[in-house]
Parts: sequence; structure tokens; C-alpha cells
Amino acid sequence: MSAIGAWALQDDDEEAYQEAIEPPVPAGLDRLTAPQRALADFLRVDADLLAVAADAGPPAPAPRKRPGKQELAPLIAALPETEKNNLLLRLALGDEHQLGAELLRRLRGEPPVATVPGQRSAAELLDAAHARVVERRQRAERVRVDARVAKLSALAADEEAIWREVESHVAREQAARCDVAVARLAELRDVCDHVGRGLRFRHRLAALRDQHRHPPGLLRGLDDRALRG
Repeated sequence: MSAIGAWALQDDDEEAYQEAIEPPVPAGLDRLTAPQRALADFLRVDADLLAVAADAGPPAPAPRKRPGKQELAPLIAALPETEKNNLLLRLALGDEHQLGAELLRRLRGEPPVATVPGQRSAAELLDAAHARVVERRQRAERVRVDARVAKLSALAADEEAIWREVESHVAREQAARCDVAVARLAELRDVCDHVGRGLRFRHRLAALRDQHRHPPGLLRGLDDRALRG
């Protein structure tokens, strides 16, 4: 996955991506342990690419209680001599981190951890990862839009209260107060447009502009926000 992710950053021929097939998918790729997650982060494996790859893999085996000496001793004694020697040799070489887990599965009579032969091309994996990113962004955008619509609908019920707040700020004839009033008017414009009262808002805004021409920065602030009657 790290190689495919790095490969995607290079300007290679599309045909090469179509010909390269994904490696076998190990079980439990969708449920990484903390060390596995740390390794994936260190190798900068793209999270979406990893998730897409995990979709094709078998589920991780259910965790089981680690057996004790009394359970293991007779099982180990029953192993063929050649198999014991092979296991001891592999243990002595010390380059197989999963040897202990493999031995436990062998003693329990369980099959090896399954892997799924790679079927998809690198191009298909990258396309699927990109589609996942696009879908997540679209989902986030829908949430943002829904939240804004809900906010505008709630503010529509407070339209008159907002107008009173704006008029109170403007009446103080202070620059800071006018800035607050302009910000509230910009928000109110969106509210009124949302509920179909945009024309009425612009009439009231025109009246406000005619009535208050002197507060510092008011008309300039309204023009900057395109707030015209």
C-alpha cells in the first residue's frame, strides 16, 4: 500500500497502473493493532487506500485466551520431530515476528491466517481510494449545508428581534457598534432570502440607510458587504 501510494504521486504511464496487481490481502486489515497503525503512519500509507484494500480482505479471527503450560506441553510433545526441529531453527534465526502466533494456531489445529489473492489493479485501487475521498467530502459538505439551512430557519423566527438589535447598534453611532450591525444585517439578508422575504428585507434596509447616514463606517460597511436596498 505504501508503494502504491507513493507510486500515485509519480507521473507514470496509466498502462503501468492497469497492469500492476495488488498483493494478497491479509485477514484483519481493517482492524490494525496499535503497532500496525504506527507502522502504517510511519510509512505514510494513505488511510483511504488502506481502507479500500481492506474491503477485499477476510475478517480477522476472533481473539482467544492464551493457553497455559499444562495445555501446551502435551500438544508440543505430540508434534513430529522434524517439525519441532524446523520450528526451533526458525525461532533461532529470529526473523519471523509472527512465529509464536503461527505455532499456537498449529497446536490448536487451526488453518493458517487467510489471505485473499490480489485481483484489482493499482489503478482500480487508486480510483476507489479517490472515490472514497470524494464521497467523504460530499458528505461533509451536505452536513455543512444542512447545518446552515437549520440555522437560517431558526433565525427566521427571530427576524424582528434582529432588526431591533441592528437599530440599537446603529443608534449608538459608534464604529464598533456599526460593524456588529453590518455583520447582523449580512446574516439577516441570507435568512430573508432563504425564507422568501428578501424583497421586504431590502426595503427595510433602504429605509435604514436613508435614516442613518452619519454613523462612522456604517454606509461603507454596508457597501463592502453589498448590502443595498
